[in-house]
Amino acid sequence: MASGWLQQVADIRDIKLITVGISLFFAFGVIVLGLFKEVLIISPLLFYIPILVASYWFPKKAVFFAVFVGAINIIIVYIYSFPDVKGLTYTTATASFYVLVALSLIISSLTQTMRDKEARYHGVFDHSEVGIILLKANPDTLTIDEINSRGMEILGLDPSRQNCSQSSCSVARIIPDPSVIDQIRNNKGFFMTESVLLRNDGTTVPVLISGAQMPEDMIVLNVTDISERKKAEDQLQKSLAEKNILIREVHHRVKNNMQVISGLLELQSRQITDPETRHFFVENQNRIKTMALIHESLYRSDDFVQIDFSAYLNELIADLLVSYGWNREKVSVDIQLEVTHIGMDIAVPCGLIANELLSNTLKHAFPGNRMGHIRIRLVHASGKGYEFTVSDDGIGLPAGFDFRNARTFGLQLINGLATHQMRGTVELQPGPGTSFVIRFPDAE
Repeated sequence: MASGWLQQVADIRDIKLITVGISLFFAFGVIVLGLFKEVLIISPLLFYIPILVASYWFPKKAVFFAVFVGAINIIIVYIYSFPDVKGLTYTTATASFYVLVALSLIISSLTQTMRDKEARYHGVFDHSEVGIILLKANPDTLTIDEINSRGMEILGLDPSRQNCSQSSCSVARIIPDPSVIDQIRNNKGFFMTESVLLRNDGTTVPVLISGAQMPEDMIVLNVTDISERKKAEDQLQKSLAEKNILIREVHHRVKNNMQVISGLLELQSRQITDPETRHFFVENQNRIKTMALIHESLYRSDDFVQIDFSAYLNELIADLLVSYGWNREKVSVDIQLEVTHIGMDIAVPCGLIANELLSNTLKHAFPGNRMGHIRIRLVHASGKGYEFTVSDDGIGLPAGFDFRNARTFGLQLINGLATHQMRGTVELQPGPGTSFVIRFPDAE
């Protein structure tokens, strides 16, 4: 097909040469007849035709052609006019010679400049790594006006052997999705969309299509083969799915291990008769359950970075109420959260603090089986941070109670978690009841 294309170019060149030759022969014929008939007013103008045509078709050689033709014309007129070489006939021929050469020079220069730009355009067009398709927007249809080599390759066509005919390169065949064609037709500015092109062998290829409207109802499309990107995305999704499964399994196993430890503590506590010692086992068992519950929440969630803190607190409260023999009819719990999803670095210490404070409340705040109310709040503090509050309307703590120097392990744990792990502060607000406020910054 390459030799056929060269033959076609050669045929076109031969036609141009024949056209210039015929027009030149006609011009010389008329000029000779004009000399014999003494009609030289129009006949010199006939040389404009072959010279102007040659200047457009063969800009690099047209000036020499004009000089050659003009010189022959002057010689013919000179021979005819001799010895009256200063007459009107010779003067007219000489003036025409200069005009022809000047016009040839101008047209050749402009044509060569235009062709150089056209060559640069085709160089960029044909050697682009992106498929470029020029569409003609007819009233009812889109037709392909031109397509570069990369576009042919994307469509599964061999640029050196196949032409992009309407049967192989129709817009509807290349882009099977009508919505993409509608977007191309209706979008007046720059647009970008992903689609699937139908190749010549019947297979499909994912592509990114971008383009814009051009003058004269033309549309330029840039078509990029994104097969490798799609493969990478699929591989990334597969790796992510495997990672999620692994993380889910890790949380599941951590939760199971903590449940085993909690179960061992419960079995051990059954052999202890001292109520105070047994109480220590129950408290540690609740602390382990608190951390295991976080891993259980992450295991059940699709997000392994953050947990639903509201759902977590509800489960924690339900376990503690059962553990201490209460129910929500006796003790109501109000959860107010501005932040509903938090990460493990906040959830674990907040969960442990909530466990300690709720345990203390259920043990000491409502003596005599009196009814009570507990409120838990997590809000944005002033500045960059949070404010976590656990309060109740119970009997409160003794006047002058210094929780920072308390000997109980639970209060020491609260103070240590808040100040060291969370890098925050703990405040015991005055009654009625008991209200602990923990302020801490965002985790970095």
